[in-house]
Amino acid sequence: MSKGQRRSLTERITELASRGERGISADRLASLLRIKKGERASFVITLARMERDGQLVRDKKGKYKATASVKGISAQLVSLQRGYGFARTDKGDVFIAGRDLGRALPGDTVLITTKMGDSRGLSGSVVKIENRGERIFSGRIIHSGKWQVRPDAFIKYDIGVKKAKGAVYNHDDKVRFKVEYNRLGELIAEILTVYGSANSARACADAIVDAAGIPVSFSDEAKMLAGNLSIKGISDEELKGREDLRDWTVFTIDGKDAKDLDDAVSLDHTDEGWRLGVHIADVSHYVRENTAIDKDARLRGNSVYFADRVIPMLPNELSNGICSLNEGEDKLALSAILKLDNNGLLLGVSIKKTVIKSCLRGVYSEVNAVFDGSAGAEIKTKYQPVYRILENMRMLAQKLSDAAAKRGLMEFISVEPVFTLDENGHTIDIQKRTMGVSEGIIEQFMIAANVAVAEYSRKHGLPFVYRIHEHPDPEKLLVLEQISRRLGFKTRLSGSPLNLRALIDEARGTPYERLISDRLLRSMAKARYSDKPAGHYGLSLEDYCHFTAPIRRYSDLSVHRILSVFLSGVAKQEVKRRFEGFAHLSAELSSQCELRALNAERECEGCYMAEYMLQFIGQQMQGIISSVTPFGFYVELNNSVEGLVRIERLNHHDLRYDEVASLTDGIGRPLYTVGDSISVLVVSADVSTGHIDFEPAI
Repeated sequence: MSKGQRRSLTERITELASRGERGISADRLASLLRIKKGERASFVITLARMERDGQLVRDKKGKYKATASVKGISAQLVSLQRGYGFARTDKGDVFIAGRDLGRALPGDTVLITTKMGDSRGLSGSVVKIENRGERIFSGRIIHSGKWQVRPDAFIKYDIGVKKAKGAVYNHDDKVRFKVEYNRLGELIAEILTVYGSANSARACADAIVDAAGIPVSFSDEAKMLAGNLSIKGISDEELKGREDLRDWTVFTIDGKDAKDLDDAVSLDHTDEGWRLGVHIADVSHYVRENTAIDKDARLRGNSVYFADRVIPMLPNELSNGICSLNEGEDKLALSAILKLDNNGLLLGVSIKKTVIKSCLRGVYSEVNAVFDGSAGAEIKTKYQPVYRILENMRMLAQKLSDAAAKRGLMEFISVEPVFTLDENGHTIDIQKRTMGVSEGIIEQFMIAANVAVAEYSRKHGLPFVYRIHEHPDPEKLLVLEQISRRLGFKTRLSGSPLNLRALIDEARGTPYERLISDRLLRSMAKARYSDKPAGHYGLSLEDYCHFTAPIRRYSDLSVHRILSVFLSGVAKQEVKRRFEGFAHLSAELSSQCELRALNAERECEGCYMAEYMLQFIGQQMQGIISSVTPFGFYVELNNSVEGLVRIERLNHHDLRYDEVASLTDGIGRPLYTVGDSISVLVVSADVSTGHIDFEPAI
């Protein structure tokens, strides 16, 4: 049968298989198509090829339908067990038996048909693969008679390895691999990258960075340009048109290990109240549009912070060098100078290109020690020149904080870990991050500047990159209210920020504070970037943007670039022409890169926590139940490490999840509830997946 005849046969098969709803058998197709006995084998091969290519669907009775005629719903395959999988739809997860998977893999977008299954809910069948996923996963190599790979997630069983010529790996190595079905319908893995021991958090972090697609090196052109800029210094020409603020008392306050100092502050009394200066490194002066550095920064979107490293958005020559507002050095800045009344109410803002000189490299822990009286003589001497300013800053920040509370700012109750590593990059300590007075001062001042700059840009009608946070889902808030009532809270939810803050405040200090905060956070839309000023619900603000960190966020750099052109005297219409498309693109890219970074950072935290907990296997530790699920509950230790107590490790029969905060016995009595103190034994810690398992200590 010639190629032309096969094409014609394919079209005729498709036409016949499109008729009717019950499908058509191979024998009936052969009869209608008058397939001769000698052509039968080729005909069967054509049917198999069409089924493989997604043109035909064969049901359990062996009848064929044209895929285009099958009505189904779009889904994504999210997990694969040996013999079955689950596809995620808008209405929930659908069970798919192995025979109905159609060689789909996790990450694939598939068209499925569904029907009511057993007590597990809907079951389905893959009609065709609409879009193949990347089909690349991470895991660990294991050897027990033969080489296999154990995936970290999505595929829940070990897969045989396609041994490549010259491949070198060891048992328990962390790897990245690609999977495909072989001719027998079995999964086979092709190893792409070997990172080192799967028990090393650093090696696992390397794999996470690769999987996320986060660039780790700069182009040669970008590195050369950054090097040239770093040795160039500031010329007299660059100072023209800038306001000289080098005689102002300007200083930075950051963490002790920070090297990219992109914000400095100043504060002075005025007849009306206060003049607050928020002076930000003028990164857009150095990172010009469409240069090699700009193109690399756009691919990154933001700097990414892991326990053992920072993947910067800009080359170090800029981020830690010429753009960093180092003490005693002249630096180019974009300054937002806010006029505030005595209560911190914004009266007006001017945005200027400036040159500044920081008089002090402040450190959060040192400033906090000055405030609480624990500072030694050396620290007191260091901060004596700015002590009165610091006291005024503390007072103003408190007024700003009080005003935020009154308008309904939501302060979620969360725990952030701080990792201490040894010289080999291994975790030797984990503690909860604490926020002192000085961190609060800088946070309030940065928010004030972000609000003022966003309002300024909106009023001037500039194309812009706003930070927005949309209203929460009313249905999710209804569920949250039902949960809060069951837990005994009196606040009734109306959906206003003030009302939701009231619920958080009511829960604060109770065993359920984390539960309420987490549930409320899940009810919220995710904050994102937009070129439209939609307001920020969580901060209860009409105007908001990110202006204060252009060294580490492309959104902020974009804001600076637009403002700088406008401040140079370019007509508003020309600014719109140049930047409307840019603002939209920057908002989209920045949102995507932020989500990518957050997910990667969270995964890496899990690996470093698991590495740290390896030394405590078999030991007893104290914690509280932080959340409850149908499959067990999570326990948070005093150091912020969280692990799972699986339901099968509990010596109780007929445990049930009450859909809120407890696992109950058969008659509904709570046995394990959020907020309960509990002693646990550390059972296991898997660095590769970041999973930590506990069991109750007897």
